[in-house]
Amino acid sequence: MPTLSRRALVAGTAVAAIAIAVPTTLAATGTSSAQPANKAVAAASKTAVIAPGSNKTLMTATFKTSKPEDLLISVAAECSILTNTVIHGGPNAATETANAGGRIRVWLELDGKEIALQSTSTPPQDPSAQPVGGESDKVTFCDQVHQRSVKDNESDKDGTDGSTDYLLTKSSAAFNWVRLNTGSGDHTLVVKADLILDQASADSSAQAVVGNRTLIVEPTKLANNAVISDTGTN
Repeated sequence: MPTLSRRALVAGTAVAAIAIAVPTTLAATGTSSAQPANKAVAAASKTAVIAPGSNKTLMTATFKTSKPEDLLISVAAECSILTNTVIHGGPNAATETANAGGRIRVWLELDGKEIALQSTSTPPQDPSAQPVGGESDKVTFCDQVHQRSVKDNESDKDGTDGSTDYLLTKSSAAFNWVRLNTGSGDHTLVVKADLILDQASADSSAQAVVGNRTLIVEPTKLANNAVISDTGTN
């Protein structure tokens, strides 16, 4: 039986090792449906119309955290408020005023609970101890008041003439939120908005339109004694 040289034996061993490693490498390239934890997520959307007194979901993002994480959340959006004021006029009206105005407010809900603007983080960090937001935690993105007055200045007081004004403005606004001590697991973050009709005379109206918008959620780790308020972190 011929004797194999040491060089040939080493080469044969290396080839066998490669043959064993290849199937293992291929098996590791399979896909997974699991969400990566502690990764930044983003969402975006287009035009949404909001009627007075109603609210609408603007964006939704789902993500996963592996442990109690703090979240830096940024929302930016185009917004418009359309106002229509009507003055009817008539012989019995020496002076007449019409007005319409409203506010677009935006807020966040994490796992069904509104995020408060102010919160604290005291060890041990307990996600259930975080405050739930309310009316004062909603952020105004757009605000518009349109008012028009007419007066009969003629020497013969025959009443005011009628008029109709239509006003549309558009701007872009943004706001940042911080959510402390987000518990581990899967989470759903929802951006909502409503239109508060502050004032509207007879036959006058206001409507809200939210245009292009983005939502960015970035997990991070703030100080254990983080304070989100006027005083800031201790």
